[in-house]
Amino acid sequence: MKTKKSTLYSWLLLLCISLTMNVANAQLTVSATGSKILENGNPITLRGVNFGNWLLWEGYMMDLDVDGIKSHSQIRAGLKDLLGNSEFLVSNFETNWRNKYITNADFAKAKEKGFNVIRIPFHYNMFWNDATGTTKNDGFVWLDKALSWANNNNIYVIFCMHAAPGYQNPDHHSDNPGTTVDFWNGNWNNVNIAKAVWKHIAKRYKNRTGNQWLAGYDLLNEPVLDNNKYRLKKAYKEMTASIRQEDSNHLIFAEGNYYGSDFYDMLERWDSKLVFSNHYYGLQNESNPNPDLNTIKAQGENLNIPLFTGEFGENTDTWVKAARTDYDSQNVSWAFWAWKRENTPRAVYSFTSPAKWTNKIAPYLRGESGISRPSINETYNTLNQLANKVQLSNSTFVSSLHQLLIPSKPIGSYIWLKNSNKYVSSNNGSGPMTANRNGVGGWEKFQVISAGDTKIALKGNNNKYVNSQNGNSPLTCTSNSVSGWESFEWIEINGQVALKGFNGKFVSAEGGSSNGMNSNRETASGWEVFSWGTTSASRNANTTGLITPQINQQIKADDFTVFPNPTSNLIRFDLPTKSTNYRIAVYNTIGVQVLLKEVTTNQVDISTLGVGNYLLNVTDENGLQYSKMFVKK
Repeated sequence: MKTKKSTLYSWLLLLCISLTMNVANAQLTVSATGSKILENGNPITLRGVNFGNWLLWEGYMMDLDVDGIKSHSQIRAGLKDLLGNSEFLVSNFETNWRNKYITNADFAKAKEKGFNVIRIPFHYNMFWNDATGTTKNDGFVWLDKALSWANNNNIYVIFCMHAAPGYQNPDHHSDNPGTTVDFWNGNWNNVNIAKAVWKHIAKRYKNRTGNQWLAGYDLLNEPVLDNNKYRLKKAYKEMTASIRQEDSNHLIFAEGNYYGSDFYDMLERWDSKLVFSNHYYGLQNESNPNPDLNTIKAQGENLNIPLFTGEFGENTDTWVKAARTDYDSQNVSWAFWAWKRENTPRAVYSFTSPAKWTNKIAPYLRGESGISRPSINETYNTLNQLANKVQLSNSTFVSSLHQLLIPSKPIGSYIWLKNSNKYVSSNNGSGPMTANRNGVGGWEKFQVISAGDTKIALKGNNNKYVNSQNGNSPLTCTSNSVSGWESFEWIEINGQVALKGFNGKFVSAEGGSSNGMNSNRETASGWEVFSWGTTSASRNANTTGLITPQINQQIKADDFTVFPNPTSNLIRFDLPTKSTNYRIAVYNTIGVQVLLKEVTTNQVDISTLGVGNYLLNVTDENGLQYSKMFVKK
């Protein structure tokens, strides 16, 4: 029988564990070997989104994608003209847009939806005064907000110079009004401005509160050099050196030539925290979404440089799914373009513009015939309406696209796994796990448990968890609780699944070898990809459903009830043991924790949650955990 003293000790220990888990992360680094991005010394896969069109407008994202008005400066000039050439009014709209297009709510929602990094495109002129030839601080109001919101929501940010002085490529997203590319001129003036801007930014963020959530600096978006290609690496090395004069902590992201596709002229690891970044969009309905991925990845691996796909998307659902599958199965981090866009199924969120913008102002700016010039009042009022429309609360979540990027996981379900027509067995925790069974019995059933931060754990019918052994030896089903080695990334691959361990390596069935399965593969195909299906709960080896109390122990008890289910506002629970304090955690279907609180009664207010399926996890004062699915209606 537990004494009051031991019960108090268990509760305090549980609290300490909880506090420890919420300690801020360490700075991201790059492994000396193995080409991995590391968090707290362990591999991390970055999966994110781009907050494009926030600090730098792009015409196609605002229904303005025609010749003559595509770039940010062109859009701004067109709006200024309609506002009576008033700098005050156009600046007011630009600020109003930025205040509403992205807020803390967007960062929180991105985290909730399973993303762990946000790429922030910005314009160099937010930090540089061309008239005086000196740096300025105007842009910090926005990057400060981004870092603060990242810190609030435990999500990384990457600052990217999307528009550089002189234009680094001939396209509108570099704010280029034409096709002339002057960034790379031999006089080096524009590169020197970029260096000064990066040094200015690095000085600001090297020690700023929350900077552990700054993943790093993306030196230049989608450079293009047709001649003198050596200048790419030369400029990158000099920009990196300028940053390192102030900040030695954060990652450096360097994109390849020809819009992030060609790395042949920059094959050198000039910084210990260097990450190569490729971009790829491809032709519509292209059968192979990433034709050069293996080449680029191999180039980086030869130099121990990890690869991060900073942009992909703007294509059919089939292409997007194939691209994401390629990145995940090849162990490549990525960020989707884009988070939010006007009237589209190709962004995670879509906003609908006011009618007068769609039917009059945008057509007028596009130069369509038969459209009368909008008045100043019409323009001003419509722009205010547009700024309200772009808010997250007024945007539509494109769930079908999100499912392609961050597929849901069968949290709470009992499943089987199969490779080469053989089922995976826990072997009841006796010896290594194997993939060599012909049918599904108790030892071939696993419950999928949320391990937090979009990861899962697998619990066998012996009430023990699968342990990857960090790739040092074969998998076992012997752990009493879930920590690093018991957590896995659940990666959907064309209806099948790959499991990636704490060491950043995939689990292999090893062809059904009796020597056991291992978590030691760099990529997922063949033995690393499992078919799976749901099954009924197995009869536990311990038929009482209870085992010796242990901190962070997950218990499956038949008499743990959750009601009403479905529910709208309050959910109640009954446990087989009584307690006066409960720690409540709620997870969504991709394993993200969306609610955490301490309560003293057996009910929880879940009114703030969106409609959907969730996993309720209740920890009592003895450290015992109980979980059950419920539906919020």
